[in-house]
Amino acid sequence: MDLATGKVTNLTNSPGEYDEPEGIFPDGQFTLVECDKQNRKGPGYVDLWKLKLDGSGAYERLTYFTDYPGYKASNPVVSDDGKFIAFQMAKSREAAGVGHGIFVFDIEKAKVLH
Repeated sequence: MDLATGKVTNLTNSPGEYDEPEGIFPDGQFTLVECDKQNRKGPGYVDLWKLKLDGSGAYERLTYFTDYPGYKASNPVVSDDGKFIAFQMAKSREAAGVGHGIFVFDIEKAKVLH
């Protein structure tokens, strides 16, 4: 939503998917999203995705916790320099906000692995 004009823009255009933005990267070009794009099973089955905020709907999957039945990644935050993400692992059937441990995701190292 543009606060100055009140104009609302749908950046995901993804009916049938759960997608919840969680943090904006410092450059303002991307947001972190908890999303079930990979399975469409709802908020208990989310991984973390990076969404480009240019209206293209371009996503990049960052985590793969839901590839393991019963798990999800959630509640991410972006570091001030945009190089790291902190998030938690949770079990699929747990209430929102419940987590087990804090994980630190190094964005640059992850690019090398892919």
